[in-house]
Amino acid sequence: MYIVVIGLGEVGKHLLGVLQADGHDVVAIDKSPSAVAYAEEHFDVASLTGYGASQEILDRANVKSADLVVAVSDHDEVNLIAALAAKQLGAERVIARAQGNEWARWTEGIRYGLLGVDVVINPRVLVGQELGRVARSHGASDVIDLAQDRVELVQMKMTTRMANKPLSKIQLPEDSLVAAYVRDGDMVVPGGADVLLPGDTVYLIGRPEAILQAEDLFSTRREANRVLVVGGGVVGQSLARQILPFGAQVTIVERDPEVAERLAAEHDDVTVVQGDGTDGDLLQEIEIETYDLMAAVTREDEINLMASLMAKRAGVPRTAAIVQRADYVPIYRQLGIDIVLSPRTVASDQILRFARSGQLHSLHVLEEGAAEVVELTALASCAATSKPLRRLQLPTGSLIAALIRGDEVLVPGGDDVIEAGDRVILMTTRESRASVERLFRGRRGL
Repeated sequence: MYIVVIGLGEVGKHLLGVLQADGHDVVAIDKSPSAVAYAEEHFDVASLTGYGASQEILDRANVKSADLVVAVSDHDEVNLIAALAAKQLGAERVIARAQGNEWARWTEGIRYGLLGVDVVINPRVLVGQELGRVARSHGASDVIDLAQDRVELVQMKMTTRMANKPLSKIQLPEDSLVAAYVRDGDMVVPGGADVLLPGDTVYLIGRPEAILQAEDLFSTRREANRVLVVGGGVVGQSLARQILPFGAQVTIVERDPEVAERLAAEHDDVTVVQGDGTDGDLLQEIEIETYDLMAAVTREDEINLMASLMAKRAGVPRTAAIVQRADYVPIYRQLGIDIVLSPRTVASDQILRFARSGQLHSLHVLEEGAAEVVELTALASCAATSKPLRRLQLPTGSLIAALIRGDEVLVPGGDDVIEAGDRVILMTTRESRASVERLFRGRRGL
């Protein structure tokens, strides 16, 4: 595919690396000469320096021939104008990132066809929604919805519960399974003889109601009834909207007096405290130790880290932080932060599926790219249909995790058969991905 990426911040640079690895022809655009120089030095892509919404720059980038144009600069209006202009000039598909407060309600995370743009993504709303799912879970550190909320993939940290016994001896609820585990940085798609150890990261997948029961086997925690949010921006408000309908009590700490006053006026079901989320006296005053979950979601990584560490030290059972630079995620986890999410990763996941064929419905990158969870439609012409799963000869490191056939959701066994038109949810490691793609590649490709 011929793809134009406008904006070379954290999201743009990450996309360049993935798109290059996938073999696409990419043109990178940014008004910053240093950003363009970085792209030229680190990636095998063409580049242009200039204003991404300029017709001259778009013409030079030949967007009229582009299969996909992605606008992810730091300015929402530039992204929207650039995407709309590219569409008018003939680009097949255009995506814009719009992450400010002004667009939060309009998009509710993802909006199709907004102002003539094919897809508008607000990753901050999506992060807030993901944190809401984590808050409602029984101890998960990440929750991914699949198949229009009919299947969930959750990440759990292994404790002594259920440890040191073969998976075949663990009585998981029907319609759920252990999809993978991570040990010493290596992701493994397990068999029945595998043994989980304390400290492993475990991925469970299945129907949402079954997953809640499965979580109870690995954790003694329950949903968060009292939630403290540090930061009253897009992420904080999105998180509050997710959990308030379920009866949670929410307190938002916001440093900016004007923002705090507006939040208090707009949300009478939320307690708003004006102050610094890293102020020990303030945290003591609001009795931070009484909360089930503290989520630090400001735009400043240092504040999010410090607030989370202070909450952890005060005894809050679960702490969450968002991080702008996704390469900091492992450091946050090493420091003991339970839940670490990056708007960059969320945006990239949404965008990358448009760089694949129309049969792909969703794509989620796990463990810093070590694995992917892919949701796609099985085409009649692909090799994966019309034979029992045990005969598919799936490569090591891959798993057919669920099948969706009409209204039916099936966690399959070896005798089940993929039919043309089924939605298939599969997990694959980086090394196995190409082999798995060949099984599902029809006339249009994956």
